[in-house]
Amino acid sequence: MNKELKGLRMIITFVDRGQGEKVTKLYEKLGAANHQIFLGYGTASSEIYAYLGFGMIEKDVVISLVDVELVPFMFNALKEEMNFNSPGHGIACSVPILSVGGQRALNAILGITEERN
Repeated sequence: MNKELKGLRMIITFVDRGQGEKVTKLYEKLGAANHQIFLGYGTASSEIYAYLGFGMIEKDVVISLVDVELVPFMFNALKEEMNFNSPGHGIACSVPILSVGGQRALNAILGITEERN
């Protein structure tokens, strides 16, 4: 990868159980390489779930670490391909990552393989 990294973001995506793989495949098409899917289970009241548009209580929580420049493309893809504009289809947010412990860790996050001599 020859381009300069302008920043790193953690994308947190909440979708119905079983949709996490679809989210990671979508993100990978856009160039994101590092994801983890966690199983989530809601504990909020039914009024809060109705307000947020959640149907199922069981969720997949997808954590992805990406170049900051990918974030708008990822959010647009969620709207277009997974219907995130409509209630009940999912929620996503991004959080800035301010530091990473070394070049090797950063390369692993960005999916850059190191050549060994």
